[in-house]
Amino acid sequence: MRRSYRKVLLSIVAFSFSIPCYPVSSRASVEADNDFFDMDIAQLMQITITSVAKKPQNLSDSAAAVFVITQDDIHRSGVTSIPEALRMAPGLQVARVDSNKWAITSRGFAGNFANKLLVMIDGRTVYSPAFSGVYWDAQDTLVDDIDRIEVIRGPGATVWGANAVNGVVNIITKKASDTQGGLVSLGGGTHDQLLTGLRYGVALGEDVHGRAYVTYHEQDSFELYETGGDANDDWDSLRTGFRLDSEQAGHNSWTLQGDFYSNNENQTLDPFWLPNPPYLSVENDDFEASGWNILGRWQTEISQTSSWTIQAYYDYTNRDEAIMEQTHRTFDLDLQYQRQLGTRNNLVIGLGYRSVDADFCNTYQVSVHPAERSEDLYSGFVQDEIMLASDRLWLTLGAKWEHNDFTGHEFQPSARLLWKATDKQTVWAAVSRAVRTPSQFEESGIITMAVIPTIPPDTMKVTLGGSEEYDSEDLIAYEAGYRWLALANVSLDVAIFYNDYDNLQTIDPVFPQSFTELAFSNKMSGSTYGLELASDWKPVNWLKFQFGYTYLGFDLEVEANSISSDLGEITEAISPQHQFSIQSAININKDLQFNLWARYVDALKASKDMLSINKMNVDAYLTLDANVSWRPVENLELMLVGQNLLDSSHLEYVSEFSTPLTEIERSVYGKLTYHF
Repeated sequence: MRRSYRKVLLSIVAFSFSIPCYPVSSRASVEADNDFFDMDIAQLMQITITSVAKKPQNLSDSAAAVFVITQDDIHRSGVTSIPEALRMAPGLQVARVDSNKWAITSRGFAGNFANKLLVMIDGRTVYSPAFSGVYWDAQDTLVDDIDRIEVIRGPGATVWGANAVNGVVNIITKKASDTQGGLVSLGGGTHDQLLTGLRYGVALGEDVHGRAYVTYHEQDSFELYETGGDANDDWDSLRTGFRLDSEQAGHNSWTLQGDFYSNNENQTLDPFWLPNPPYLSVENDDFEASGWNILGRWQTEISQTSSWTIQAYYDYTNRDEAIMEQTHRTFDLDLQYQRQLGTRNNLVIGLGYRSVDADFCNTYQVSVHPAERSEDLYSGFVQDEIMLASDRLWLTLGAKWEHNDFTGHEFQPSARLLWKATDKQTVWAAVSRAVRTPSQFEESGIITMAVIPTIPPDTMKVTLGGSEEYDSEDLIAYEAGYRWLALANVSLDVAIFYNDYDNLQTIDPVFPQSFTELAFSNKMSGSTYGLELASDWKPVNWLKFQFGYTYLGFDLEVEANSISSDLGEITEAISPQHQFSIQSAININKDLQFNLWARYVDALKASKDMLSINKMNVDAYLTLDANVSWRPVENLELMLVGQNLLDSSHLEYVSEFSTPLTEIERSVYGKLTYHF
């Protein structure tokens, strides 16, 4: 049963009175929203990031294609979820499939089940072992508590391991010491029908801070593309969590944090195959998705030149859908040592262990055998940053070794070169190897693709299954980039890449000349290439522009003996060749802001279902979001947001599996936020 508004609001009020209150400064929380806007462009290029080398470094000193989405960017965009915030990053394709599903990828190979992008929240991996992709409806937090989102386009496998093939997204939340005091928000509108959030942070000791939060988000359904009817994809999400941080004397620090979420979601499964007449059906599925996690991290500085970090987390997820119920329990342990060797070498060494236990409740539509399974992953990496010329030229060499239960040993090396040509110009280049290891479905899953009546009561069932012969997908990536601080108020960041793939996924018969039993295979290879550009311009103190552009090209081939002969063409066609974004942020005065965000996404020339049958086009589209925020008093903000304002609705993607064509509608919402 869906939660009522009254019940949720009462729970939030009760939660707020259950936390002890201590005197704190609330003005700091309000002013923090404008910290990034008040920086000049040179300061923004010195933002500290950690996702490239698994250690702190300036954005301008990273030898990778990196884009940082700041808290100020998120706030000014008016987005209400992490997937929508990722639209700001060049090189990412973010397409909304329906109200509760997204297709998000980096540098091509889009899909509802896109599997070449590693996603983390505070260093905790959130991709599903079932298909190596991300259930984006389950990844969220209080958006006001996000410090930044670090987006790496290109391989990150040397430090993060398998599945960090085309990119890494690391969502990093604020320290508890930066969220002291209270925050309460309440809003709603045409699609985001109810937006509520409460967070309270306190000092628990001289050097220990904590916070707790609760959010509830309810979204309405969109409309079907073909009929204009209700898409039956409305959903709601309740989430709560906490974070404790300590920075003790002696350079020791630790973090303990955890989250719990419970989603009630609707979806339409079309087609939905049955073993009996009428065989082909449509299922309106009301399902639940829930989970919880807890993470601990401890860091100690042994000396000014060396430190240890230990991180462990446990993650539990459950999805009870009509096609299958699946439960995953993940334990992950990571140990890292960093040491400065002399004046030229900075060494990082790491060891890791991950255990995944899975339970599947098989159905006629989808099954995994065995239904109960356990997997272990062992890993180690080493990376050395070598200064070749004093404060001008650095070479970073690294390699990651992993052992998994599917393909055994995997080795993923990289070499990165960074040259600071001047104080305002940086050039970098890299070559890397990355792999995507098979998922549980690709190794032992079975999906019903069609049921064809023959002589009654007999039927012919077409299935797509996993294969023990399925191998890892390989990538050799060549990248280069240029960063230029042209003026104190103008910056340019350009990256180009050429990716050489082998053993890409195809579909072929298990037995020759038989098309009723199909299996995943590795018969596609080829290359992708592209250009990604990001630029900031702040002509005056009260006005800022952000530009982003992405170009993506493909050259893929499938072996002649594969039935997936047109898969290379389709894989190219499901990603836009051109994407463009421009955002403007205007401070009318210190209490009134106005923001615009326009995006252009090129046409998708085809779409891909599991059997590569559906070839429908998705037209190019141009969207415009606008919002205005006003602070009538010191700690109160009112925001009015309009999204997708140029059209009443538009299609963004065609799902490859059982989701009908769904139009993404125009929406408007208002929100009130109070700091105390």
